[in-house]
Amino acid sequence: MNFNSSNTEKLQKIAVGESRKKILVLPIIFLIALLCHSNLAPLEETHWDAPIYVLLSKYAAETNLLAQYHQQAQDIRLGPGDDAHWYFTRIGHVLLLGEVVKLFGNDETALMAMQWLYRLLMALSVLMCIVLAKRLALLLRAEEPDSNWWTASLIATMSYVISDGFRGLQGHLTSEPPALFVMVLFAWVLSRAVEKTSLVNGVVAGMLLFLLFFIRIDAVLPGLIFLFVLFAMLRQAKKFAAIPAMIMTGGVALTLYLFYAWWFSPLANPLTLLNFSAEAKEMFPGLMTKSLFAIMIAGGVSWVGASVCLMTPKLRRDSLVRFAMIWLVLSLLPMLIDSFHGRSIQARMVFFILAPLLILATEGWRHILREFIEYKKYNVLLMVSGLTILLALVPHAFIRQESRDFIANHLPTAMQKHFFASLPQNDMVKTSRPYEDERLGLMVRPLYERWTLEYSKARQLALYLYSLNRPVYLIWPAEKLSGQHSMLNYIRLIRFFGHSDPEHPQLSLIKLPHTDDDEPCMHRWPTKSDPVVFCVKIDSSQLQELNNEKTDVYVLGVDDYPMPDIPATELSVVWSAPPFVLYRVTGETENF
Repeated sequence: MNFNSSNTEKLQKIAVGESRKKILVLPIIFLIALLCHSNLAPLEETHWDAPIYVLLSKYAAETNLLAQYHQQAQDIRLGPGDDAHWYFTRIGHVLLLGEVVKLFGNDETALMAMQWLYRLLMALSVLMCIVLAKRLALLLRAEEPDSNWWTASLIATMSYVISDGFRGLQGHLTSEPPALFVMVLFAWVLSRAVEKTSLVNGVVAGMLLFLLFFIRIDAVLPGLIFLFVLFAMLRQAKKFAAIPAMIMTGGVALTLYLFYAWWFSPLANPLTLLNFSAEAKEMFPGLMTKSLFAIMIAGGVSWVGASVCLMTPKLRRDSLVRFAMIWLVLSLLPMLIDSFHGRSIQARMVFFILAPLLILATEGWRHILREFIEYKKYNVLLMVSGLTILLALVPHAFIRQESRDFIANHLPTAMQKHFFASLPQNDMVKTSRPYEDERLGLMVRPLYERWTLEYSKARQLALYLYSLNRPVYLIWPAEKLSGQHSMLNYIRLIRFFGHSDPEHPQLSLIKLPHTDDDEPCMHRWPTKSDPVVFCVKIDSSQLQELNNEKTDVYVLGVDDYPMPDIPATELSVVWSAPPFVLYRVTGETENF
């Protein structure tokens, strides 16, 4: 009796200790994930797609975008690219940003609100990954996490949060943050449905799985893989009582998808989506090695803990580790295949690896801590800690230059192109500034994925143009030099900050006003809903016609970008905020 009582007291103490650890660790994880990289301003070090969704959020706030898609679905050009069908595959994300614009207006406040909303979603996603890991540990191996596990989860999440892959997602206004949050939430609700054999939770999980599809179509694949892998492992363990809840999840998600595909046909047709993916491979070519490195960047230094887990035979036999490993590999498989076929993979596109990667990283660090605490093995802890610090602090640009020189000097020319497309075909090594990128860390996004847009200057320019309260034409520089971003994204920001006309809310998805950037000015005319015409080409006859009509024509100049191609004419500076200069056409062209 005394022995049993003593054991009971010990178990109660352990339970209280674990409860305290949980209460302490989870808020710390959330706060670190929320506040880390909080120095980022809106649209700083962001992806070039972010301004696209900023402008679309304005359209979503001003119009019933879903009704527009339903009415115009048959006329929308199908396929990838900067067009209406592409945006439809992210429609839930667009509508979410549209709600922010409805609340705060199309101003700087809305951009800040968008950024903090997506920071919150990323912080919640990291937090939910640990909660999901704990739930799966109870489900797959019937084991309550110990003190080492909670400490390891904190180390694993910090190793991810400090990484540039997380910084990028936190600073982007693209579809990955909401898709990641919904994916992890779906996985957690489904695991609860399995644990409680709850059909109600199964219904909620099915709705979340469809919501994942609604926010970002391709994000549904990791969710489906989670569903099928969990189903297979439960069937293998002969836990048949949970299967009805999982069938309910799949049935609800499929029912919602079928209605959605019918209502917006052919935009969500499976064959259309498959063709969409195939065409994307042709539109976004890239080097296999860069794509594989982008996958590494997405996980950051959390790969260190995960690698320890995968290299430890004892851990590989664990049911939770096997589940996370299978989920990770199967989710990555399509991207690995695409990269081998030459499609460019960006770090942000691999957001879905977070949940399985953090599970593996937590188990890896738990093993390291246990070896250190119980067996006093300092060498493993020192080696892994040193590797983590090395990956976090070694300048990426220096390693890139050194590896580039090595490949140029030691590999055959035929192989060099698979590593660096810019390497010359002769024996001369093209040198570059080794420290052109000041960001420390080997696993950082390339510079072209970290573009900072000076939205405040775009806002100033918009205020100037739209405050004129009359039709105007703005000729902007469409041409760019190699390695430069298109100025079209600044035009999108100017449109976002421009005033809107609530009496003319209709939007033509067939010909969005920011997709045909190379159309001549003669094909465009100002409207009540948008009095500013943005174009890149104008000829002498139209310039004369606009001059006769007393319509102002402006030219936007940008440092280091070629000036727009316009007929020879007199220009006067009316506004300047480096690198932007706004000129007004004040004289007639020489052709008149």
